[in-house]
Amino acid sequence: MKNQTSWAATATSLCVEFGEEDGIDPRYLVKESRPKTSHKTLQLCKEASRIVMLVLAGEIQHPLLRDLHVLSVVSEHEGQSLYVTVAHNGDDLQVSGDEILAALKQVQGLLRCALAQAVNRKHIPVLRFRYAGVVGKGGG
Repeated sequence: MKNQTSWAATATSLCVEFGEEDGIDPRYLVKESRPKTSHKTLQLCKEASRIVMLVLAGEIQHPLLRDLHVLSVVSEHEGQSLYVTVAHNGDDLQVSGDEILAALKQVQGLLRCALAQAVNRKHIPVLRFRYAGVVGKGGG
């Protein structure tokens, strides 16, 4: 009993108030694991980035989408949708981000079809776009 009271006195001198985890070895605490992105999902994101960049550069003749490049592709909802972040590479644009997103929405079917041809999956995720703005100056 004396041993327990001396521990309590020592503990109160070291902290302001006791918590649930005080006195428990950290090795035995339950760690909350973050949901890990699977290897196949990461492969899909990389392949989607490559395909979208190739289609935007070569197959689409839309003037607003000509100088776009892909910054990142992130999987959401366990691979059911892919968020593609694109940016304009070049000088300042006279158009808004909403106009570029609307143009991307018009060619979304073509991009998803190209992704379906390149990737062997039962279900092809929905592509959703984010516009990051102008990231670099062109010319030089």
